[in-house]
Amino acid sequence: MGLEPLDAFATPADERRCRCMRCGTVRWVRLGVIRAGGIACRWCHGWTKAREFEARARPGPAARGSLGTSADSLARLCLKNLAPLTEVGDLYHPVGVVCLACGETLVTIPERGWGCDRCAQASKRAALADAERVYRENGLELVRPCRGERVPQKVRCMSCGVERRVSLDDLKRGSAPLCWTCTHGIRPDEPHRVYLFHFPSLGVMKVGLTHDRHDRRLFQHMAEGGQFVDSVVVPDRESARRLERLLKARYQLWLSADIGPKDFPQGGWTEAWSDIAPLPDLAAEAKAALCTVGT
Repeated sequence: MGLEPLDAFATPADERRCRCMRCGTVRWVRLGVIRAGGIACRWCHGWTKAREFEARARPGPAARGSLGTSADSLARLCLKNLAPLTEVGDLYHPVGVVCLACGETLVTIPERGWGCDRCAQASKRAALADAERVYRENGLELVRPCRGERVPQKVRCMSCGVERRVSLDDLKRGSAPLCWTCTHGIRPDEPHRVYLFHFPSLGVMKVGLTHDRHDRRLFQHMAEGGQFVDSVVVPDRESARRLERLLKARYQLWLSADIGPKDFPQGGWTEAWSDIAPLPDLAAEAKAALCTVGT
């Protein structure tokens, strides 16, 4: 592989210092990477890769204005925590750099935004090592070891046992849909409804919230004698929660201590108040609540 070990290797997973016998740079290399025929020297390989890309991708004379300046290139390098070791030109000019985080030397093209491979691999290993915990905290069990942050992994819902595919990256960003069997795929960032029900036999009004494409909660109240009065759609679950809290606070004086779990087997008695109170205008209340947040 053209490398001279400077430290002894113990296991294939160990990272040890080696000197490239071609360019003389010192870098950290894993024995397993060498055995697998991976890239030995990022400096030597980087120049070959970068020059091939420049020859292929550099715009022609008619697009001179899109090449950028050396200042643009330096700004791109700074974003990737890289410092130049060779001359900096336009965005398509290859630059030898050093990673300010780990000290690795490599070659990049500012227009491509290539960062430090060593840091990226370390970050990936850390993420994958923690993947099982992240999935479990979200109620999911990996069917097999996680092999990539952005690749949908086969997982099993720990509540109902249904299998589906969810990527680790989506899970961390909170953009993965919830289990369809358990929650009907409800996501907190999708539109929700705040609804108002009247229970004549109990003499109370009740406010509540549900997903905009899921009516199960409404049917539960109807089955217990509730009469649908009104509803309003808001952008997400947090907005719905905010409006619900606002209405509960506004009708605090009309709360009835006589209402409890026995009257609401479907749950929700804490959001009920006497029906002698004035009827709220949900649309106006929602507009006021959202406007207040935006100010």
